[in-house]
Amino acid sequence: MGILHNLKLKLAPPKISDLDFGTLLFTLVPEAPEESYWECEWTFPKTGSKVTILLPGTDSGPMPEARQFFLTLPGRYEQILSAARPKLEEAFEIWVPQGSPADVFTAVKLLGFGVEDPKAQIVQWNAEFETIGETWLGITIPFVGNEAQEAIVDT
Repeated sequence: MGILHNLKLKLAPPKISDLDFGTLLFTLVPEAPEESYWECEWTFPKTGSKVTILLPGTDSGPMPEARQFFLTLPGRYEQILSAARPKLEEAFEIWVPQGSPADVFTAVKLLGFGVEDPKAQIVQWNAEFETIGETWLGITIPFVGNEAQEAIVDT
């Protein structure tokens, strides 16, 4: 990409309207163009709430594999919550003075999803949550395939 093209993408990033995800806004990562992405607030079908998703792609559009990855999430939502639950509970035990509630999902809300390389044989991705209540935490649960990894906590 040329300098002028990159400058145009930074100053006036393209937007597209997508039937599945709504309005997508392109973000160029000039120092690593392969990490550029389309961002949107998607009304997640399983919760009816807005979640942020980042779809890898170029200025011509998101990767088809990224679209497909996100479109499979609603059908796998219960599996995702089941895998994330123990990692969220562990984060509460460490970071929240009163510990984990009986049902951790009464104390967090879903913020969004991200995916690194949707073309990879084993996809690395994440689910992001935010606590509801007095103690604010941002909790990211990384996944390798369907396996939840240790929580990353932002305070």
